[in-house]
Amino acid sequence: MNQTRPEIQNILSRLRRWIRRYVLIQGLAGTVVLACLLFWLTFGIDLAYFRLSNLELPGWFRIACTIAMAAALVGMVSTWVGSKLFRRLKPADLALALERKFPELNDRLITAVELADRSPDGPHSRMLDKTIDEAVSRLSSIRLQETTNPVPLRRMLVAAGVLATSVLVLGIANAQGMERWYNAYILGRNDYWEPFRRNELKVHVVAQPGDRIRNFDENGIYKHPRGADLQLVATVPSEATPPQRVTLQFMSYGGSGQQRGQVTMSRLGEDEFRHPFIRVVNDHELWFRGGDYVNRRPFRVQVVDPPRVDALELKCDYPSYTGLDSLEDQLVRVVGTQVSLPMETSFELKAAVNKPLRQVILRSSDYELSFGFDPSSQGKTPSPTRLTITDNDTGAVRSLVLQESVETFLDQSKKRFQIPLKVTSRAKDEIAKFTETAPFPLPVTPDDTLQITLEDEDEIYSPEPAMLTVNGIVDQSPVVETRRTGIGTAVTRMATIPIEGVLLDDYGVESAWFTYRTDKAEKDERQDLARAPSGQKEFRLQQTSDRNVEYFNLIPLQLDEGQKLTLSVSARDGDTLNGPHESHGELFTFQIVSTDELLAKLADREMTLRARFEQIRTEVNDLRSSLEKMQTQISELETSGQKNDQSAGVVAGYVDRGLHQIRKNHTESRSIEFSFRDLREEMVNNRVGTTELLERIERRVIEPLSLVNQNDFLAVDRLLGTLKLAVERQQGMQAAAGEILPAVDRLLAQMDAILAEMKDRGTLNDVIQNLQKMIELQEQLLEETENKRIEESFFTPLN
Repeated sequence: MNQTRPEIQNILSRLRRWIRRYVLIQGLAGTVVLACLLFWLTFGIDLAYFRLSNLELPGWFRIACTIAMAAALVGMVSTWVGSKLFRRLKPADLALALERKFPELNDRLITAVELADRSPDGPHSRMLDKTIDEAVSRLSSIRLQETTNPVPLRRMLVAAGVLATSVLVLGIANAQGMERWYNAYILGRNDYWEPFRRNELKVHVVAQPGDRIRNFDENGIYKHPRGADLQLVATVPSEATPPQRVTLQFMSYGGSGQQRGQVTMSRLGEDEFRHPFIRVVNDHELWFRGGDYVNRRPFRVQVVDPPRVDALELKCDYPSYTGLDSLEDQLVRVVGTQVSLPMETSFELKAAVNKPLRQVILRSSDYELSFGFDPSSQGKTPSPTRLTITDNDTGAVRSLVLQESVETFLDQSKKRFQIPLKVTSRAKDEIAKFTETAPFPLPVTPDDTLQITLEDEDEIYSPEPAMLTVNGIVDQSPVVETRRTGIGTAVTRMATIPIEGVLLDDYGVESAWFTYRTDKAEKDERQDLARAPSGQKEFRLQQTSDRNVEYFNLIPLQLDEGQKLTLSVSARDGDTLNGPHESHGELFTFQIVSTDELLAKLADREMTLRARFEQIRTEVNDLRSSLEKMQTQISELETSGQKNDQSAGVVAGYVDRGLHQIRKNHTESRSIEFSFRDLREEMVNNRVGTTELLERIERRVIEPLSLVNQNDFLAVDRLLGTLKLAVERQQGMQAAAGEILPAVDRLLAQMDAILAEMKDRGTLNDVIQNLQKMIELQEQLLEETENKRIEESFFTPLN
């Protein structure tokens, strides 16, 4: 068995190594070319995208590019290098390759390789050896490098060298660009352009109240109160280059759908840009562009309801003197912005809000109370309860940290809170005494306005503070409404003075009494009422059940004629905190006179009343004459049988004047009746009238007057009204007029009877007056006689 000659094996092994080396170099060069091309492609895409959008390529796109590049390179290596480099090259294949490249071998090499494992006999063996010798002889002159085409390899190497050099030059000349590509595609960072931007903007919001700076959170979200203005501010950091302008692109999401817009922000100075949105009610997404800066993801403005007070209620502890203890279990709901409470009322201000709170601030004209949670703890750690006191006179400010925790005020839901307060007139004095702490309830100055500012867990303040004006109802002094009745200003020593009236107080009259003083006394004296009040809000003077008056008896005072007495009713309330308060009614002044003098004064009044009644009687008689004349015109008008508006108008005028006159006389007559009643009561209260005299006035004057006023005057008035209606219709006028004169005659007859009695009393009164004048003249004559006697005794000369 012949084997392949060593010379041939050596040549084939060398050829095999050469082929593998060629494939390896070409594959590596191709991989370098592909890698460089992919680098430049992805580098260019990133640069172009940034120039167009000022944004980094999306992460998914860069990941896809990285995977595609890795797949291409792996495919390139496995296809161009792996599959060729590790392919098995058989000797026959190598020999055939040499035969094709070098025809001068004339198939000797392939024949030697293929027949090397055979064992030919005889002439065939010699021919094979000869062929192998010739193949070996010819192989010695062959150059294996000529078996492959060097041009593709050279081109590939040149391309790889050029591309690799370009990448190397880029890495040297633009290391930042190389680093940016590495961060983008290898490390996969989303902010790989950030270190290489020339421009940068910091965006925040200026929130109200107080121009507070609010930043967007880590998710780029800012929660904005619904309906409030949105002030957006973009500032340039000191290390960045300010852009020439900043463009704000926005998209709003409302009930009508999406709305897009773009505005140029106003520039303030070198490094600040602003733009306001007025009354924002919809969510927004915002993009800021300035130079090469743009936010990679939109800033989001979420519109939420601001915190507000939905309801205010007061749980009151009223002072005991008010008598309102039964109302303390009833919450006082605040309607509007004001509430009125009795002075010295302690109350819990209870509020219900629409969302969880982080902080509550209560401001008054004297202090500010704040409680809530620390903002850095996301509403979990309570902040100290603080009371800041301001002296409005000096402007000095004191801050006290109170022991009460936030749980004292806020409930677990953080949607309700309560603050103990007290409306008091001594509020400023109590506040001035606060040094290291302040006890609850906190004092509130009457009529002060409380302002409640809320901050919710979104760091949104209430647009306007809730206002509550606490009006302190000052317990006023009792109101004493009194008047004298059945008595005049002149009284006798034996008189009993009736006072009628009512005592009023918001929370009850605790006590009442008579206060009096004579002209000889140095101070007021006090006399208890026969029936005293006991806490009633309205107390009527009533000594007896049949009449609402209280009597003041002069007999115990033993007054002399000519003295003066001042009398009033005083009252006191039950305010034990700011009182008690006292007041008195009208001051009544009385002159003490003799019985005869009082009777003379009463007689004068009675004569005046009689004269007034005589005048009324005369006017009624004149009315009768007018009515008598009117009857003639009515008879002529009705006899004619035709309607005459002019004559009817004249008659209607007579009737109207008659109605006016009779009603006027009726009113005056009632006034005289009441005056006679007062006259009689005054006689009774002064104890100057006999039973017979009082009975005579009652039976013969007052009662007849009452009947006239209740019956006769009203009858004439009614008949005149019937006549007026008949005249307007011009029907039944004569019948209606015929009833009037008899009614007037009956009235006149009654009035004449009353006048006759008044004149009889007038004669008696004249006698009394004449007797009083004779007594006065007698006293005057006696006084003159005594004076003359004294003069003669002291000034007559001695003989």
